[in-house]
Formats: sequence, C-alpha cells, structure tokens
Amino acid sequence: MGVARRPLWLLIFGTFTGLAFLFLSDRSKFELDLSRWHRPLVSLPNHGKPSRPRPLNVGSLAQDEQILQDLQLGAGYEYRRLCFDVRPVEGLSRTSLEEVSASLLNGNTIEGLKADGDLLPCSASVRIDVPYFDPHPVQDTSELMLGVATTLKRIDESLPAMSRFLAYSGTPLLVLLLDVPDLNTSNDQITTLRAKAQALGIEAIYVSFQPTVRETQGTMNFALAEVLHQNRQPSTKWFGVMDDDTFFVSLPPVLDALALYNPEREWYVGALTEGLFRIAQEGFKAWGGAGFFVSPPLMQKLADNSERCRVLDRGWGDLLWRDCILEITSPPVKLTQMSGLHQIDLWGDVSGWYESGWTQVLTVHHWKSWHYHSVPLAHEVTDIAGPDSFLQRYLFDDNVVLTNGYSIVHYPNGLPDLNKTELTFTEEVNVVVKPPETELMHSFGATRPALKVGKDKISWKFEYSTQGSGGSVRTFYVKRGGPDGGQDSLIELDWKRIS
Repeated sequence: MGVARRPLWLLIFGTFTGLAFLFLSDRSKFELDLSRWHRPLVSLPNHGKPSRPRPLNVGSLAQDEQILQDLQLGAGYEYRRLCFDVRPVEGLSRTSLEEVSASLLNGNTIEGLKADGDLLPCSASVRIDVPYFDPHPVQDTSELMLGVATTLKRIDESLPAMSRFLAYSGTPLLVLLLDVPDLNTSNDQITTLRAKAQALGIEAIYVSFQPTVRETQGTMNFALAEVLHQNRQPSTKWFGVMDDDTFFVSLPPVLDALALYNPEREWYVGALTEGLFRIAQEGFKAWGGAGFFVSPPLMQKLADNSERCRVLDRGWGDLLWRDCILEITSPPVKLTQMSGLHQIDLWGDVSGWYESGWTQVLTVHHWKSWHYHSVPLAHEVTDIAGPDSFLQRYLFDDNVVLTNGYSIVHYPNGLPDLNKTELTFTEEVNVVVKPPETELMHSFGATRPALKVGKDKISWKFEYSTQGSGGSVRTFYVKRGGPDGGQDSLIELDWKRIS
C-alpha cells in the first residue's frame, strides 16, 4: 500500500473496523478452538512430525446441539440438507462455473424446527466431480520460506489460521516481531508462542526487531529482507513475503507457479491490486498483502543494500521493496505478475469479489481486517474436495449458485450474466458510488450492477463448518430473518469423498 492510499483517519477507522469485526462478531467464537483450524497432514519422514490425526468421532445428536448453539438461530427456523459424494477425477481442471444436475432448494425442506432439535440426515446424495488431489499428501514445500513482520499479539491470533496451509508443510515461517527488541526480555511470551506453533505443526522462527530513531511501516516491513536472507535454509529456493492476514489456499500450487522461473536468477514475482486508482498512485509493484516472492540472489542483494535503501522509504513496505529493487539492479528487475494472488483492496459488500468465479485462487487478503469472512473455517471443505474446490462456483437446476465456502445464492427472477462480476463493493470506506467499469477491468474484466438483495438475489452466507462422521465435512449456510421478524433459514451441505 502507498503513501497516498488513504489519509490517517481512514487507516485508523479501517483498523478499528477490523478489530470490531474480530472481537464483536458472534462468529469469532468459532475460531477459538485451534483444532478446528488446523489442517492435519501426514508426517514427513525427515521432519519427525506426528501422524495424521483421525477425524472427530462425536455422536451426531451432541454435534447437532453444539452446531445449533453456535449458530444461534431463531425458533422455528427453516432447514435443508444436501449431501455431496465427491469424486476426484484425473485431468479435470478448475473452471469458473460447474453445472450440477440437481436442485438445491426445491424439496428437502423442513420448516418449524426448534432451535434445540437435532438435524435430520440426508435422504439422497449428489455426485460432484473435482480436480484430482491426493487426500493423504506428503506435503514438502520446504523450497519456500515465508516471512511476516507483525507484533506478538497479532501473530498469536494469526497462527491458528496460518496452520491451515503451514502445518507439517516443511515451509518455515519467519516472524519479525516489531514490538520485541530483545527476545530474552519477552521470554515467557516467546516460549508460549513457540509451544503454540509446535502444537499447530508450524515451523516458526522468531526474530526480534531493533528500531532505529526513525521507523515507518515501510522500513519495518522491509527489515524482513535482511533477516530472511540471514535465516535462509539449505532447501530454500524462494522467499515469500506476506501480511498476517494473508491466507494461502495451498502451498504446492504456489511452487508450481514459481517453477516457471529459475530461482538462481533475480526474480520479483507478485500481483497488482484490483483498482487502477491505487496503481496510478503507487505504480507498478507487487502488493504485499496478496503475497509476493523474491529469489535468493535478489534477496541477498536487497539484504546487502538494506541500509542504503532506507532513504527511499515513502511510508509503505511494498513500495520500499519495489523501489529498492529498481535502485540496486541493473538492468532493473521489474515485477513479474502471477495470477491467483488477491490483494482485495475493496470495501463494503465484497460478495461480488468472492462470487466472481475465479479460476485460480492462491491467496486471499484482508479477510479479517477490511472485511470479515472466516476463510480458515470455510477452507475446511478442501480437506474433502481439494484446494481447487475453494470458492468454486456450482450452478444447480433451480437458478441457484453455490460459491463453495462463501455463499448459496438463489436468483428467483432468472440468472444474471455469471461471466461478469457483480459490482457490490467500492474502493474506499464510506464511498457509496461504485467505481467506473474501466477502473476494475484489468482485474475483473466486465462487471454488472449490483442486484437488489431480497428481490433479485437471495443469499445464504457461510457461517460454520465441522468434521462429521465417516471422514465427512459438514458446512452450514445461513439466511437470517432480520429485525422484521422473518424466519431464519439454514442449509447444510455435507461433503464426503467416495474414491
């Protein structure tokens, strides 16, 4: 993010808004159980890691009671349940929209359930084909080393979410603790953090930060260059820089994308933000929250010139990374764009982004700051359906689109043009007028106006996920009745691998 991005009062407002979502939302209570976020993987023989934990084995009645207690539905809610038999298929690729020959809303409806009643089982299943993935992967992404500059409190809050993609992966996470000038002075807190990371299967490296007289967000973030280089592992072929609210859907596809480039040469790989407004302000650079990648030779050059580059600081980390790279390389190493890295510099109703039908999603940013969506919890379905199923759109016969892990949307007056992104969001907080189509065309393509909610578009939003019996994952989508006393509606989608 850049110097002219937002005035200070907007930064403070955005931070306060994100914290309000985190601490005041009822859904935040779903994030307290670390085991719920931890993606279990088999051990790597050379890492000495524990074997894959078995799925939760709880009675369905007790589990249903817990689910309903957490969802806090009103009395007499409407309930539907649909079960999916997931079949991974060799050679199948992710698409923007998959058609399913079944109805999601028609039939299978039970009304008037009490909030403390148990949920009825599925009467039938629908087969869903997904791109092939190994359900028991020996995941070794040790060629990638990630770095984040943050505080003790924020990394403590972020580790459970990060375990969804880092657990037992072999990828080390270097944490530059901006509020810890000496690890020894915070020994108890560091010991607790180390134990937490170890319990989550994360290989964490904690480094203290010694501030100089003048530090900005830019210089503090850029300090990662030196410590990443100093802590390079023998297996490291790529360095990745992220924010503490950056979520990687899966690390192996990231390395697959980086395989196009020779890591023994100088590379700077990342993605632009969504809107041309910010690009015009800050220039052609990798936006840090989406995640960006630097090859070891370039990282060494950045580390060697870190002090020299401090004078280039304009207040923001990703600007300083870009400016330093251009300053110290000849010919200049310019940004190489990678698709699938998503900054999401968007405000308001971001459903249009999530429901766009992306063909590749490597990262999601701002999910717990500029907006709130429990991405780590929604990500649990990938344990059954694979990483390509996350945010995959499925079109059902009854004008219903499931965006897996985000929403179920019924279009009662007919389907809109699903090839176009619904323009539900703005680029700035408190801005009501939507940006012009050309402003976002480079990232979204063509857009369409937002539909009238409740009339042209009826939505159930993802709120809950849990492991079910027999190795299944149960996901729950809710449409709240609202203050006018309308009936709450709950749709349960169960996912189970059949081969």
